[in-house]
Order: sequence, then C-alpha cells, then structure tokens
Amino acid sequence: MRFYRTYIEGFDEALNGGIPEGHVILLSGPPGTMKSSIAYSILWRNALEDGARGVYVTLEQGKPSLEFQMSRMGLDPAKAADAVRIQDLSRIRRGVEEMRGTARFGSPAEKPWLDVLKSHLEDVRQSDPFDLLVLDSLPVLEIIAGLRERRITLFHFFAWLRSLNVTSFVVSEAVPDLASVRDEDFLADGVVHLTMERVGDLDVYRRIRCLKMRGVEHSTNIFTLEFRDGKFRATQVI
Repeated sequence: MRFYRTYIEGFDEALNGGIPEGHVILLSGPPGTMKSSIAYSILWRNALEDGARGVYVTLEQGKPSLEFQMSRMGLDPAKAADAVRIQDLSRIRRGVEEMRGTARFGSPAEKPWLDVLKSHLEDVRQSDPFDLLVLDSLPVLEIIAGLRERRITLFHFFAWLRSLNVTSFVVSEAVPDLASVRDEDFLADGVVHLTMERVGDLDVYRRIRCLKMRGVEHSTNIFTLEFRDGKFRATQVI
C-alpha cells in the first residue's frame, strides 16, 4: 500500500510514515489553525516530490484568493499547476443553475446539490485521474447541500469518497473537543486535530495531534505546529 507524507517535519514520524492510500482524513480545528494551508501543502509537496496528482475543491475561498495566499507562503501554485488543480464553487454552481434551468422546461427534476458535486468530481476523475483530493470545507458543504438527515448523508458521502479510490482530506471548522465525538469522527479513517493554545499572558501556539489513523500504529501526542521558510514543522510540547 502506498503512503502519502504530510510533509510536516516531525509529524510524519508520528504517523509512522504517512497516510495510507485511499483513506478519508478529517482535518478539524477553529479558524486560524492553518487547516487549508496544511491541506494545500500536502497536495503541493506530494506533487513536487512524488509526482502525485491532486484536486483542491474550495467551497468558500475563491481560487485567486487561495492562490495568492499560497504564493505568499512560498507554495507557488504555478510550480505545481500541471499536477494540482484548484476548483472553486463557481463552476459547480453553474452546473446547478443549468439543471434548474432545464427542470423549468419540463425536464427531469433538478438534482440535489451534493449529487451535482459528486457528478462533477467523478467526471474530473475519469477525464484526468488524480490521487489526492481536498474538500474545503465540510460545514459549508452542509449549508449549501441543506443536509437534513446528517448522519445518514455523511455516511453515504464518506463511502462515496472511498469509492473514488483516492486519498481525501475533508476540512472541518469544528472546534476539537475530546469530550465529545461527532459523526464525521467515526466515519473518517483518520482524524487530525488542530488547535490554538494560550501559553502565558501573551503567547499563543498552534498545536497538532493525530487522534485516529486506521491501519497505522501512530502517536497520539500533541505537537507544536510551526510554519517557517515555507515548511511546516511539528515539535514535541515541553
């Protein structure tokens, strides 16, 4: 089985080498914990270092904004343009509008938004196969799709992600709370928690922890997450 590195120095060692191929990984944390940056960095570095192809679907931040942000971090999208594709919501929205337009003229009823997203990614996968997929983010997906039976819908959605035969990263804005477990925590093959912790009166540190990774004998320790010189590093909390 192939393993994909996160290219977070010190964290891949904690994962005993990386993330198994085909897993659905949940990246969860509050705003400011660099979830999107980590997700894009994983695609970007795997493309440059290992030749893996990736698709980044952003449901809230526009493509120009994301590209600008990544460029400022030293992760120039142009360097991996042939291997990492950024797709924002606008194209998928057009697909929804087209279906709604045909429905008004007596064609079959419009598809639910989630089905449109699935069809779009299946078409992309068939026309230009990829290895890694990022969906950013789950809360926005829920709002747009109007999920009613959340647990059942997420169960089928995560099963569909696995059926694509790619390694997926689903970004969630939920604040990690070890005292409570959400549906997606059960459904995902791996869960990576990101937090921000106040140390002393003035300092705030980002933390990263692998709560779960099926099939991997991994560390569950909490690490300090740093980003310097265009690279992520995870160091032991002292």
